[in-house]
Amino acid sequence: MGKIWNVIHGLKPAMMMVIVQIALAGVSVFYKLASNDGMSMRVTVAYRFLFAAAFVVPLALYVERGSMAQNLYGESLVLTSATFASTTTNLVPAITFIMAVFFWYTKYLGQLELGMQL
Repeated sequence: MGKIWNVIHGLKPAMMMVIVQIALAGVSVFYKLASNDGMSMRVTVAYRFLFAAAFVVPLALYVERGSMAQNLYGESLVLTSATFASTTTNLVPAITFIMAVFFWYTKYLGQLELGMQL
């Protein structure tokens, strides 16, 4: 029984990543539905900030300081699909890794042997 709990405890980070990705996909779909229904993206962002202020004020004040990125995200959903928005969101870690390798912020590739896959 203890071995099962150790496995579940080890899977917690992966489970949280899946939950966060599902939540981000849901937000993208709801933004797209609201924009297709004719709701202004600025109003949608205002509702989002009101919800954050009501439930997570310290986190909202620290993380969501600027609203320009949210407005641009909402406007971009009007011009594209929710699938494209989810895809670009999922590409951020890969692009960050490529930039880190390009600017020598990581030595990960230097430790690989020839013929070893990433």
